[in-house]
Amino acid sequence: MAVEPETIRNVCLIGHRGSGKTMLGEEMIALCAGRGPGERVSGGILDNAEEEAERGMTLGMGIASLEWKGRQINLLDTPGDGGFIGDAFVAHRVADCAVLVVHAQDPVQVVTERVWRRGEKEGIPHVVVVNHLDRERADFGAVVEQLRERFGQEIVPLNLPIGQGEDLKGIYGLLSGLAFVDGGQTSEIPSGMEAEVDEAKVRLFEAIAESDDTLLEKYLADEEFTTEEAFDAIKKGIADGLIIPVVAASAERGIGVDRLLDVIAGSAPSPVDRSRWISTEGDEALCDTEAPFSAYAFKTYVDPFAGRITALRVVSGRCRSDEALVNPRTGTAERLGGVSHLYGKERVSTDEAVAGDIIAVAKLRDVQTFDTLCRADRTVVYPPVELPEPTAACAVSAESRGEEEKVFEALRRVADEDPSLALTRSESTGEDLLRGLAPLHLEFALERARRRYGAGIEAHAPKVPFEETITRSSSAQGRYKKQSGGRGQFGDCHIEVSPLERGAGFEFVDEIVGGAIPRQYIPAVEKGILEAMAEGVVAGYPVVDVRVRLYDGGFHSVDSSEMAFKVAGSMAFKNAVADAGPVLLEPFQMVEVLSPTELVGDVMGDLSGRRGRPLGIEQRGERQVVRAEVPQASLRDYARELRAITGGKANFHVEPAHYEEVPENLVEKVLAVNAEAEKEKVG
Repeated sequence: MAVEPETIRNVCLIGHRGSGKTMLGEEMIALCAGRGPGERVSGGILDNAEEEAERGMTLGMGIASLEWKGRQINLLDTPGDGGFIGDAFVAHRVADCAVLVVHAQDPVQVVTERVWRRGEKEGIPHVVVVNHLDRERADFGAVVEQLRERFGQEIVPLNLPIGQGEDLKGIYGLLSGLAFVDGGQTSEIPSGMEAEVDEAKVRLFEAIAESDDTLLEKYLADEEFTTEEAFDAIKKGIADGLIIPVVAASAERGIGVDRLLDVIAGSAPSPVDRSRWISTEGDEALCDTEAPFSAYAFKTYVDPFAGRITALRVVSGRCRSDEALVNPRTGTAERLGGVSHLYGKERVSTDEAVAGDIIAVAKLRDVQTFDTLCRADRTVVYPPVELPEPTAACAVSAESRGEEEKVFEALRRVADEDPSLALTRSESTGEDLLRGLAPLHLEFALERARRRYGAGIEAHAPKVPFEETITRSSSAQGRYKKQSGGRGQFGDCHIEVSPLERGAGFEFVDEIVGGAIPRQYIPAVEKGILEAMAEGVVAGYPVVDVRVRLYDGGFHSVDSSEMAFKVAGSMAFKNAVADAGPVLLEPFQMVEVLSPTELVGDVMGDLSGRRGRPLGIEQRGERQVVRAEVPQASLRDYARELRAITGGKANFHVEPAHYEEVPENLVEKVLAVNAEAEKEKVG
């Protein structure tokens, strides 16, 4: 039977790698399934891919629909590695509350800040879990203070750990006044915690009072809140972002996880509490079961048996299985087929799709990630999630001839599942490129394509798209004569080449007079020149920014032909360029590095060592942006090196800038980059 929007809780687990998100999610699943603390399902529900088990890390979004105390919790577990952070950004759009999981020994890492900033951008409320409190030197109070300093004074503990490190015994609830230890509960404050509890209660009730004007008056008048008033205020404060509750936990030992479930079920906002779906036309979509149906495709999975499965967030309305819908992007009709809830890789059938819910549908014909489904008479489109820009790339090809179609179909399928990946073609080098968020991201994508689809993929570092040009004018003749019995071949042309401004391209000037070359052969001369420009004389790279003036020539009334003049034009161009001061050009990139202030010096020093030219620094929030122009050949390993230099605390953006002449003493060194690229295997 379908649930109602008021009883749904859509929650995403976010945080840095190693914080214990997936273990926490598995413990939640176990408790909802009636198991005791620590009695998790063997093999796991959320990390169910073979690659995840082998690597011991979450590589993609896992979804499980749970039931806890009359609430349906749609749990979205996300990767914590920065190379796979795209799924965390998607989860922020789909969920109505983000549970930030931090490690008690190292709470604020790079990914912690990145997902927190994305949450602020999406306007999503937060609950914070301090996990691993059973570890050595864990200090809950110190972690809370660090979080408040970094993310705001709205952060307040909702409960306290009873003991810490190896002595962690249970949880004390500040509102309930109950201590939960070993499956039992007592209303007594644990011995030795009286002062800590009093201080934490003052902070919590101040936060509650500041989130509600009526309660603030009572607080200032020294009137006590009722428990019901306090819980209602916390729920409203969470939804409004005025209260960010912190709960204590050890997922490994199953301590505090049931308290977290209670917070989610009782205090996290439902889809009805938050209206934040806006169409591309600026119209607000309410979570209303009576409104026209619309749903947002946010994740694609490929099941070896069921085929393509699409996860949808139902934004508005109701829809039963097999009802006719439309995809506004393509205009094609779609039918939902069987509607299910996800439980890891399993699907549990449900009666209908209802506003606010997260469902799965198999075998939709032409639905891609971030598409909208709606009724044909009330079309609506929701905007795609803004994903991080790819900063790593590799050139891909088939290992064996004749396998190209299989290889690129496999890569397209992998990219369908992960929109952070992009498969493109470089017109400059003729290479097919797979782009991703980090080298590890690419390695995993290649591994999945090979293993799942049996694709023989060869991957190496991309080539740098060098170019060549000339530095002075030069004239030359191209004369092609061939006689081998019967009709021969003859074409003769005289040209002058001269340099153009950088970026001007190619200009062909016809100055033939008096019929020195018949008009029908002049296009053949130009064609021959264009073909010769594809391979320059310095290192075989395309020649650019050249003006060619055709001013004289000769022909034979019988032996001349288009082919002969095409060859003559090619010969003339090569001869002229060789005497026109040919040089190698390399592409420069505009690089922007967003870095903590204390690391700016290291970043600038590294960029200078890459022949980069710093253009300036500006403040952006608490960080600084370093801008520089850097040769592309020097940026091949930049994603990995920047991570090493800054400990992963900086990220960067690149875009094409311009081409510059390579200094003569560096030509051989620069050209060696492409020779090394072909040898440098990826994944």
